[in-house]
Amino acid sequence: MAGIINTLKSLVDRHQNQVRNRKFVEAVMASMALLALADGEISFAELMARDYFLDHVQQLQIIEPNEAAELFRYYADTIKDDIKVGQDKVWNLVSTFCGDDILAPLLLNICKAIAEADTNYSEQEHTIIIKLTKILGLKNY
Repeated sequence: MAGIINTLKSLVDRHQNQVRNRKFVEAVMASMALLALADGEISFAELMARDYFLDHVQQLQIIEPNEAAELFRYYADTIKDDIKVGQDKVWNLVSTFCGDDILAPLLLNICKAIAEADTNYSEQEHTIIIKLTKILGLKNY
């Protein structure tokens, strides 16, 4: 878990100016919810990784952590209620970062860190990472 936390810290610290974007934080929360639910349940490790990201969001003064956590819950509930509708909302939000040379790979790398947070990188999570890679217009990730 410490490795995942260090990865998130490094990613966010390295791109502080670019991360100061409300829509980016929403895309991260939505993607985190989708990945956390990929294997059927949200693990404690995934929640800890999310909370660590939220702590950095607070330090960057982008969005209140409670509001960001509420975004996570909203997307998680939407996905639970109707997976197709929930996924489409996430894909549409994420697609706004397609072609962004900084935020697209950053979003994908944060998602990869979340997918690996519980040390059980499932086939479902892998499938989501591949779809995120395509939607973001990235190759060789």
